[in-house]
Parts: sequence; C-alpha cells; structure tokens
Amino acid sequence: MPRIFVHFSLIFFILTALSGVIMRVFPFYPFDGIPYTNILHGHSHLAILGWAFLGVFTVFLSVGWPSIRQKKQAAAIVCTLFITSLIMFAAFLYEGYALYSIIMSTAHIFVEYWAAVFMYRQLKNLGSKSGQLFMKGALAALIISSIGPFALGYISASGLRESQLFDMAIYFYLHFQYNGWLYLALLGLFAIVMDMKQIPIRVSFLKLGFWIYFISLFPGYFLNVLWADLGEEAHVLSIIGSIGQWIGTICIIFAFKKVWKSLRIEYSKFTVSFLWITFFLLFLKSSMELGLISPKLAELVYETRSVIIGYLHFTLLGFVSFFILVQYQMQRIIELKNGFMLFFAGFFINEILLFSQGLLEWMNMDGVPFLTHGLLLASVLLLLGILMIWLSYFRWEQNRQHKENHSLSNFLNNHV
Repeated sequence: MPRIFVHFSLIFFILTALSGVIMRVFPFYPFDGIPYTNILHGHSHLAILGWAFLGVFTVFLSVGWPSIRQKKQAAAIVCTLFITSLIMFAAFLYEGYALYSIIMSTAHIFVEYWAAVFMYRQLKNLGSKSGQLFMKGALAALIISSIGPFALGYISASGLRESQLFDMAIYFYLHFQYNGWLYLALLGLFAIVMDMKQIPIRVSFLKLGFWIYFISLFPGYFLNVLWADLGEEAHVLSIIGSIGQWIGTICIIFAFKKVWKSLRIEYSKFTVSFLWITFFLLFLKSSMELGLISPKLAELVYETRSVIIGYLHFTLLGFVSFFILVQYQMQRIIELKNGFMLFFAGFFINEILLFSQGLLEWMNMDGVPFLTHGLLLASVLLLLGILMIWLSYFRWEQNRQHKENHSLSNFLNNHV
C-alpha cells in the first residue's frame, strides 16, 4: 500500500489537534482573524470526516491491499477524500457553516458513498465471515448517517434551524457515525486481521454480539435526544437500545477473550498493551451510555457542556483514534512508541479535567482550578504526541528503505 495514504491521514490528525490547540488558546489570546465558531466547525468536521474516515479507510486498504485489484481506484478515492476534506476544512475556517462549507460537506458525503461501494465490493476477498458481517453493518450505518446532513438542509430551508429538529438531525448523524460506522468498521477489521493471523475467536459470540448491537443501534438513537422530551415511548426505546448495545458490546469483548495469548506471541508487548487499553475504553464508553437510561442522570449530562465534550472526545479521541493507531501498528506500517505516551497523557488529562468539571457543577461546587490552563496543556501534549508519531513514521520509512537498499546491495554482490 502506498505510504502516502498514511501520511494523508496523519496530516488530518495533526490539523485536528492543531485547531484544538488554537481553540484552547482563545481564552488567553483572543484574536479577530478567524472566529472561534469557524475553528470549532472545522475542527469537528475534520476530526470525523478527515482523520477518522480516512484512518479507517486506510486500515481497510492495508488489510486487504494484496487482494485488491482496483488499486488505482483505491488511490483515486484516497486522493479525492484528502482534497475534499482539506477544502472543506478551509471553507469552515473561512466562513463557518455557510454556502461553501455546506457544498464541500455534501461533496464529501458522495465521496463516502463511492468509498462504501468500493469497500463492499472488496469484502468477498477478505476471508473472515464475521469480519465481513461487521463491515457490512458499518457500511449500512455510514449510509444511514448521511440522512442527518441532508435533513439539516431541509430543516434549515424550512426556517426551523432554531428548532429541536435541527439538533436532533445532528445527533442522528453523530450516533450512526460514532456508534455505527466507526465502531463496527474497526471491530470488523480487527476480526479480519485475527482470521488472517489464524488467531481463534469465539465466532458464535461475535455474531451474536453483532446482531444484538446492530438491532439495538436504531432504538439507541433516542438515548441521544431524550432532552427533546419525545414522550414515554421514546424513553422506553432508548432504554432498550442502550441495554442492547451494552449487551452486544459485552458479547463482542467476550468473543475476543482468548486472543490475548496468541497476540502476545504475534505482536510486541507495547502493541498488546495498547490494544488492551482500546478494548477497556470500549467497555467504559458502552457503560457510560448505559448510565443515561436514568432520567435524572441523563438530564444532568445534557445540561453540562463539559461532560458532552468529554464524551465526544472519549469516543473519537480515545476509542476510535486508539483503535486506528493500534491497527496501523498491527499492520506494521507505523511505530507508536516515541509519541504515544505524550498522546495518552494529553488524552488522560483532557478527560479527567472535563469530567471533573462536570461532576463539580453537578455538586454545585467551584469548578476545577486552572481548568483552561489544564485543557491547553492537554491539547498541546496531544499535538506533540501526534507530531512525534508522524516524525517517527518518516524515520521508519527511511530505515526501511535503507534496509531494502542494503539487502539489494548484498544480493547483487553475492550473485553478480
């Protein structure tokens, strides 16, 4: 697989982190060049549509590259995703949520459709039936999630941008992206890798977990919009969805219970530890969502901005980003040791501060001292960690090229 694909994804990760640092600097050095809301829109869209989407697609390509025949089409999709996402990010910085950024966001959706069709056609060449099942579910969730952005256009055109429907459409999109597409795709790719490595998993539990989770994904949407007061029926559906998603997650984690011994043989201790942290984050994420079935707790969460931001970062910066990076490492296309500890420290500090602030607000106590300073420190650590990972990737490439040249030179000396 061309190494530039990984560079493209890491560039988006760096831009996402850099825009995060700029937002954390605003309380100390506000400037008039680019409005804060424009940076916020660019940051959030690039995190999901740039880094996360291209990261997952790159993992897919790295796993299936030997069997992919349409390699030129794969390269075309990656380049189109990169250019579209970059222009979209610039448009958000320039004008915020307006004409050009909406056009580019819509264009990105159609590129996603192209990528989805491409991935679906390649699945038959990937051996794992259970992994294919997860990927098909992920692609279905990806297509379904696009209903949200299209609904936003209709709602805005109808003069209802300030209504609850507008926010409900946003949460619809986020739910099927975070809990559908990204969740299922990363687990499906992991299952495919386990099959390729001939590492046994409990297939029956994995399939059971998939179906419980996937079916629960639809009523689970209502867990995100309980603040809209849609009635008792919506609350019952949210409970069913939340419990189902939690049970499905437990079944999936249990299905991988016996892989750890084989993983320690196949991969380094660092990689296995990193992977264990990823699954632990998955369990915590699902358990936090389960807690929202309590109406009082749900109300507190939805009214506390720091907790909402903490959860979004926990999912995308934690589980999703960790899983992408560890699968890069598992494919031996990147080396994480040099920058991961800084990245993990930044993530840990960020989550502790945000959730602690929310807890103190619930208890009617003074907020976390030096909160803005701490969040700025966390964002800087995240950026530095990602930069170190990217720089180590450059060095890894150079070392690999040097070894290949050395091997070729030895071969020529011995046989010519």
